[in-house]
Amino acid sequence: MQKEHREAIQNNFTSLVERTDLDSVVTALYEKGVFSEPMIEPFRNTSELERDRKRRLYMDIPRRGPQAFGHLVDTLGELGYWDLVRDLDPDSPFSFSSQQRFNSVPQPRPADNDNFRSLSTSNRPRAEPNRNNTQLQPVPPPPAVKNDNADGEVTAPPFIVKKSTKFMVDDDTKDLKLYRTRGPKRGILVDFTYTEFDNNIEEFRNGVDVDCNNLKYLFDELGFRRVGYKNLTKTETTETLKSLNNVLVDYETVFIVVSSHGYERPHSSDTDVRCKDGQLISLYDIMTYFDNRNMPALIGIPKVFIFQMCRGSNADYAWHSTSAHAPAQMPMPAGDVAYDGRPEPPASAAASALHPYQHPLQTPLYSDILIAHSTVPGLVAHRDGKHGSWYIQALCEVFAARAHDCHVEKLFTLVDKHMQDKFKVQTSSVDRWGFNKRLYLHPGLYE
Repeated sequence: MQKEHREAIQNNFTSLVERTDLDSVVTALYEKGVFSEPMIEPFRNTSELERDRKRRLYMDIPRRGPQAFGHLVDTLGELGYWDLVRDLDPDSPFSFSSQQRFNSVPQPRPADNDNFRSLSTSNRPRAEPNRNNTQLQPVPPPPAVKNDNADGEVTAPPFIVKKSTKFMVDDDTKDLKLYRTRGPKRGILVDFTYTEFDNNIEEFRNGVDVDCNNLKYLFDELGFRRVGYKNLTKTETTETLKSLNNVLVDYETVFIVVSSHGYERPHSSDTDVRCKDGQLISLYDIMTYFDNRNMPALIGIPKVFIFQMCRGSNADYAWHSTSAHAPAQMPMPAGDVAYDGRPEPPASAAASALHPYQHPLQTPLYSDILIAHSTVPGLVAHRDGKHGSWYIQALCEVFAARAHDCHVEKLFTLVDKHMQDKFKVQTSSVDRWGFNKRLYLHPGLYE
């Protein structure tokens, strides 16, 4: 099977597992000669969970020769999975049919109008077809998201997301109420990732592709829709931020992830983020697009920001002591570890200190915002070239294991604990801007 076809299956692995009917797909692939009769027996072994059998099916298909991908796409089209066909192979003859005949979500998808690049099909219950989609405002199309480090095998993600069995309910005796997260439009993840930079002004950020794949899998399992942007210039970034008004409405929760090289802004709690063209945009500038004046439709909607980047040039390190009450000496994890920043701030970031710092808005109205940073001000954030950034590793593992019974603020506390237990250094931080309710994600549970 060709590399791009393996990547397509990998990038849509969760959607294929969660949304297809096992017996129908196996029968069709058997009739097309992809599998022999003995090969399909394990897929029909009812002593094993159906979900596990489907995972094995989509891990086996890439091993079934160069024609297997085409047969899979044909099968999905014949069974009516038009959106999956579109995401796997936009050039398939079924893709045109999907745009005219079916739409599996009750609102326009960014990828449908080529305004945004969808990371993959999101995992959520099917809805009735909607033939009256409205057009979104055009924005510059970002580069396609691709996995440059994909190998010859389609591998399952390294964690399993535990699903909720009951909804958390408001307790009239408690001061803090709950954000509503019960509907099919549970949430949306918007991902801005910067890995390579013009004129080699920054080092390539190895391992970020692992972060992207893990986040895609995690938020698919949480029932979120996802849109992603990779390696945008500063102008493209700001234009995209302006256009999100049309995309984020009607969702119960919004998560925004920004991953790049970051630099401490002197005499400020702000951080500068490197865009592809080398220009800088500050975190506070990004936050401005989501305040209650610029995005009033999101008043009362929880907005969670995750920033994976350095916030300074100082290295965190393990503390050792001869005291009997001190923790045992633990070495830092070995491996290809890099920083999402540089020991010295770039000239453009340093130059910004010559101008008095001003908050993006003089009279901002911020509410329902929670901001999670991979590190604290002044310190670096670590990234493993093989396994991804330490913070995103910890975040995915904790959210997968505990999102079913913990609210988001507790989850981020557990992320910090898990990161320190696993890596021994690097302390994350969380800020709340009017985030005055509890947010439960209720993965896998819908009213």
